[in-house]
Amino acid sequence: MIHFTPPPEVHLGPVTLNCHGTFFLLGAVTAWVWTRARVPREYHVHLDNLASWLTLGGIVGARAFYVLLNPSMLLDPLSVLAIWEGGLVSYGGFFGALAAWWLYLRWNNLPRELFNDAVTPPALAGWGVGRIGCFLNWWNEYGTVTAVPWGLVVGSDPPRHPVMLYLAIGHILAALTAARLGQRWGVRADGLALMGYGLTRFILDFWRDYDPASLRLGSQALAGVFLVAGLFLVLKGRIPDRSVPAPTSE
Repeated sequence: MIHFTPPPEVHLGPVTLNCHGTFFLLGAVTAWVWTRARVPREYHVHLDNLASWLTLGGIVGARAFYVLLNPSMLLDPLSVLAIWEGGLVSYGGFFGALAAWWLYLRWNNLPRELFNDAVTPPALAGWGVGRIGCFLNWWNEYGTVTAVPWGLVVGSDPPRHPVMLYLAIGHILAALTAARLGQRWGVRADGLALMGYGLTRFILDFWRDYDPASLRLGSQALAGVFLVAGLFLVLKGRIPDRSVPAPTSE
């Protein structure tokens, strides 16, 4: 067994840095930089604008989902805004960012196939980087109790699977594989990335300690939806045309 102590917060004057927020910021930067490399240069101005939209949509969605799962927070409305105290749900973040993404592309009449194919593997990789922060934070996202040699012991708690680290590695590998195979096979990389995410999440959820345990079923059902949606894009989706010129501003 491995004894593990989560890193402490770092206070820089009025600013408090913790692993959770820091790695999600690194994940966002990772996704943005890689996406720019996958999108024609004439669209880069839109990616710069989208960065703030996706960040806001992801945070709002992740927090809203957490509040839905913990409705007692509504008794103290100010606590809903205290995201620095923790409480973000990854599925909510995905749907919030997806809504912001869809609205921006539609409002600016941008080619959805091209943007979706370009951003999904980098977004999954960024999500994986953010999961490293979840692992280091070690709060409310535990793995199941285990006897494997790499089980982590935190305080007086029994050894547990570092399931958030599993997810981080799984997301990053799925993103790299989707980008590579999408290019080699000439299929939708966003579909492959969704399949990779759904499969990784479905399998690794067996080693995540949900409370109540029924939440595992809901999470795995959503993972199944991602898997089926990705398969549909791979089989039926239209390959993006990267020669489409960017719309000009009037």
